[in-house]
Amino acid sequence: MTTSADPLVRARVVAEKLVCTDTVRIFIPGVFNPDTWESTPDVVLWEGAGAVLPDRAADVTVTVQDGQGTPVAKAGRYRMFTPLSAPVATPEHTVTLTASADPDATGRKWKVESVERSSAPVLRLTWLTYDTTANGGS
Repeated sequence: MTTSADPLVRARVVAEKLVCTDTVRIFIPGVFNPDTWESTPDVVLWEGAGAVLPDRAADVTVTVQDGQGTPVAKAGRYRMFTPLSAPVATPEHTVTLTASADPDATGRKWKVESVERSSAPVLRLTWLTYDTTANGGS
């Protein structure tokens, strides 16, 4: 039986508040039909609180006109955290940030790799791969 005194419940509340500060959308991408020149719309499975974090350093550093080095992820692994109430994403799904503290991250897309399972879950962890094709090559 789970009560408000349950440490996992308290940890979930804190983790959701402190970690899941962005808004993520999990969806099945629409498909273009070359015979009819029509596209089916995306099917949104869930949109709500979450976070997408890189799992390692960026692949490339680009130097812009001001001489500053800016890391740009060309590919790589990312972690998505969502509340346990969010549906489990599968490899047919795509993830995007619809709102983020980092304006450059908003609208970026990732493909779902896999979902972690835990005997003491606090947040759902989903592994993602950055989708360079859907992000204009960068």
